[in-house]
Amino acid sequence: MGKAISCIVLAAGAGRRMGYKENKIFIPLGGHSIIQRTIQNVEKIEGLKEIILVVAEGEQEYMYNHIQGLDLHIPVKIVLGGRERQDSVAYGLKAVSEDSNIVLVHDGARPLASTKLFDSVVRAAIEYGAATVGVPATDTIKRVNTEHTVIETLKRSELYQIQTPQGFQKELFKAAHQKAYDEKYLGTDDVSLVEYLGKPVHIVSGDYCNIKVTTPNDIAVAKRYLGIEDKCMRVGFGYDIHQLKAGRPCILGGVHIESDLGPDGHSDADVLIHALMDAMLGAAGLRDIGYYFPPEDDQYKGISSMLLLEKVNFLLKERGLQAYNIDIMVISETPKLKPHIDMMKANLQSILEIPLDRISIKATTNEMLGAIGRREGIAAQAVVSVYEGEI
Repeated sequence: MGKAISCIVLAAGAGRRMGYKENKIFIPLGGHSIIQRTIQNVEKIEGLKEIILVVAEGEQEYMYNHIQGLDLHIPVKIVLGGRERQDSVAYGLKAVSEDSNIVLVHDGARPLASTKLFDSVVRAAIEYGAATVGVPATDTIKRVNTEHTVIETLKRSELYQIQTPQGFQKELFKAAHQKAYDEKYLGTDDVSLVEYLGKPVHIVSGDYCNIKVTTPNDIAVAKRYLGIEDKCMRVGFGYDIHQLKAGRPCILGGVHIESDLGPDGHSDADVLIHALMDAMLGAAGLRDIGYYFPPEDDQYKGISSMLLLEKVNFLLKERGLQAYNIDIMVISETPKLKPHIDMMKANLQSILEIPLDRISIKATTNEMLGAIGRREGIAAQAVVSVYEGEI
């Protein structure tokens, strides 16, 4: 029998056990999502004619766009799934091309199945009619009743944990589905329909790495198998305070603000950016801004804090770190910052190159209490998260 293979990939599930509202197959694993990695593996099957991708209602267009960037060389048909897994497979089977003679079924949430595994199932399906991947059970399995009392301990040497891919000669698979439909039989997997038809199913030695991503822990396991290291997040806190003096320019967040009072300091005294820089340096495990830009050094006299921010950002990049999220609070009775916040955020974005929705700048007063309340000073606090590598 020659090989003309169609592979049905089931991607119509949800993320309930994962704790996600959306479909779990879109969860990223490194640079690609779960379903993207699965399809990339499926495409490598020798003799593959087409991929039948079964998706949930409302996700057809999103799925189509989601896989466009994969540069696939095998045509993909997107089919709407059904209520039960068996229904989804049946809809996928109807979409299989007439000239295909081998049908594979694979879980979209199994992104680690190897090409060798697929090819082994194809060979077994050609020889035996139906085949599935399985691995010997490693735990003792017991049958229990509804009261959770053990009925019997099953012989472990006879037990296999069944995975996908599962493979079939097309006409046999169609006959199995028809009988199940006629007799309202609902199988627990695809080969169980062939078993119900009274035909043998061959077991192909599987791989314990071929996990189905179902729980959050599975994500961590899959990343370990793929050699993906999660980006490490760090958090830093910064604080700065300056006296307010008449006649000093008022520069905050790189914006010149008309005001009778301005922060006093060796540089331009931009208290907002100073707090931000200290937070960034703290997240990187570095020293404070006074160490890198000492106030007694004349080269920093009157310098724009935007230039200093560029230098701090460079220090982080040298260590493979990048700012991810910024939250800044300015505490002062004067000036009013609300009209200038958008420009401040744009200034920070121009240097740090992060989206505006990850930059928050807020202002509050000190309710006329203390030195700040008496308009003698202005302070700022900043919290910054940074990640290793590019975001």
